Amino acid sequence: MGKRALLAGMRPAEKFLFTVVILFIVGLAFQFLGAFLAAWIYGFRVSEVLTLGSFDDPRYVAASKLIQILGATGTFIIPAFLFSYLFEGDLFSYYQFGNPARSLPLLLVIAMMISVVPFINYLAEINLKMEFPIRGVDNFLRMLEDDAEEIMRAFTTTRTFWGLLVNLLMIGVIAAVGEELIFRGLLQRLMIGMVKNAHVAILITAFLFSAFHFQFFSFLPRFALGIILGYLMYYGRSIWFPILAHFVNNTMGVIYYYFYARGSADDMLEEIGTSSMMPMAAVISLLSFAFFFVLWSYQTGGFSNRSLPHGKTEID
Repeated sequence: MGKRALLAGMRPAEKFLFTVVILFIVGLAFQFLGAFLAAWIYGFRVSEVLTLGSFDDPRYVAASKLIQILGATGTFIIPAFLFSYLFEGDLFSYYQFGNPARSLPLLLVIAMMISVVPFINYLAEINLKMEFPIRGVDNFLRMLEDDAEEIMRAFTTTRTFWGLLVNLLMIGVIAAVGEELIFRGLLQRLMIGMVKNAHVAILITAFLFSAFHFQFFSFLPRFALGIILGYLMYYGRSIWFPILAHFVNNTMGVIYYYFYARGSADDMLEEIGTSSMMPMAAVISLLSFAFFFVLWSYQTGGFSNRSLPHGKTEID
């Protein structure tokens, strides 16, 4: 591998704590950098672009997208390669980029993510009906959920092909690559080394992944997606599988909002699996997903590759 990595001797728990602290510091720095650049380019005050402003103004939306792109790149992608260098001694090997991902398993990942949509939507409906026991906290969490929905609609509602490409880059590519490098490529691996049980580690990482988005009323569907992504990484032994799955999930939403803004789509995508189309669709969806997952596992040799004790996997 070459020279010994600077932090190779740290224990998984120490690496985990180091990772969280650095992510917070670097992410905050890039958020402010994005705010300064957006303010300079689009003629806003820094305080204006750091607060939830009027998304009716196209300039404000563009400035917010710039902050999002720089923030996500600085929070996830750049630190991910830094951690690989510090922990492994080079920029790439920590994340198993080199592990082969053949075309058929990749196609099965796409089929998985499409087939699971009704089940995820059904979880979203259940989650939305939940109530936090403290009324004031419940109202605050619902306000955060509404704000997040407003931001997402403002970001994804575009009628131009150029706008669609920007959204695919921002939400499809950067979010998928960055979040998977950190959550599945790094944190999940460290968590496996900490708890010595891969399945528990995947659940904890999925919990952290969902909690990171600060949306209580979207926690369940995002938690379920986190579990799926975690097992794709664990059994597939390649970061390309969760990256592709994350990209497909995000891209379906981006494309839906694009056609919705052009008047070419109704609420079908968001309603599949909800009460308006029978919960049975969610059951069929889960069974279809399981079918594709088993096929994928057979193609990748996932189950047989992971027959070793769970504590052995952190150094894979």
